Amino acid sequence: MAELRSTLIEFFNQSFLRESSADLLRNVPGLPPILQTIHLLGAAILLGSVVMFCLRLLSVAARNQDPLEMRRRLYPWFIAALPVMLFSALPFFLARPQRYLTNPVFDIKMAVLTITLGLSFWLWQRSRTVSADTISVSLRLHALLVTAGWILTVLAGRWIAYADYIFWTG
Repeated sequence: MAELRSTLIEFFNQSFLRESSADLLRNVPGLPPILQTIHLLGAAILLGSVVMFCLRLLSVAARNQDPLEMRRRLYPWFIAALPVMLFSALPFFLARPQRYLTNPVFDIKMAVLTITLGLSFWLWQRSRTVSADTISVSLRLHALLVTAGWILTVLAGRWIAYADYIFWTG
């Protein structure tokens, strides 16, 4: 695994993308906070769609809403937020790949994100024919796992910047 990390770091460090991203972030006034804001807005849209739907399946919120209608309205927002999240984070990753690829909190975020994305797509798929009367216990458990996964993903994303303090050995 360490060899793969080293190979990836070397690949990105030698790529024109690293220097281009670093130059953009350094030289375009206000770009880092703008991209971070876009990333956070993407997170709000993503979580606002999938978690709201999960809360409906759990009968915690929007109980008077038809789950199928909610799914129809919210799924496109979820899909639209994914590229926003990716492209707003990519310049930071490309500019400093070593910071992320050697960060254990980044590993946690990527693992939880991968699992949660899979669970989310599966939930959207499973709920294609759901009605208020047909929400099974397993679908509710699935919605609970998706909600917890997105919360963990966001928390890990926030803590990436603080990994130096968490794992400080000095």
